[in-house]
Amino acid sequence: MRRLALLLGAMAALTASARADERFCVGVGIEDGAALRVGRVKADSGKVHFLNNGAANNSCPSAAPDCQQKPYLVPGDLVVIGAKQGDYVCADYDGGKGDLGGWLPEAAIEPAPVETDPAAWVGDWKRVEAEIKIRKSGDGLNAEGDATFGALDPARVRRGGVNVGEFSGPIKLENGGASVVDKDADPRDSFGCRLWLARAGANLFVRDNMQCGGFNVSFSGLYRRAAK
Repeated sequence: MRRLALLLGAMAALTASARADERFCVGVGIEDGAALRVGRVKADSGKVHFLNNGAANNSCPSAAPDCQQKPYLVPGDLVVIGAKQGDYVCADYDGGKGDLGGWLPEAAIEPAPVETDPAAWVGDWKRVEAEIKIRKSGDGLNAEGDATFGALDPARVRRGGVNVGEFSGPIKLENGGASVVDKDADPRDSFGCRLWLARAGANLFVRDNMQCGGFNVSFSGLYRRAAK
């Protein structure tokens, strides 16, 4: 009986842990074969606050006052959408001054209009420590990117501790989104460099699989057209 009790206790702990993990939003990740989804805060939503993660001692994400965070979005703001938990979605927002992530009420978010015309993708796109160039290539598009980690840290620069990454490959446009597999990656290898992209508003949204460069190098983020 003692062994059975211990086993049942362990199973209960694992179940509780799984439930907590399901209520934990640490940012939007993209699984291979999925699409990058962009949402927009609805016009009639007013301020939409990010919500705390779920834990053993709370009911978050929920409408409870103690779940509400200070950061909030306003109608028209664009977010990258990830996993769903009940009436809430995991989302990332980047207004150009750093990334915010957390749970948002699904009812306040609608699909954002996305660009499907290949011509709208062409250009030089930049964010801090990364650049992506998209060009016409035959009947399609090709993307090339360069990124660094630590290039803005003088101490890292002095000791040669800046990590770099790059990719190049054709863009596959599909269902309003896009994906890129680096030309040097084995298509059968899930650890090769892969990126998922979407064009909405004036922005290029990108997520990668953290396999496109050195330690901590990532192309994920929000890009804007480079000034000419």
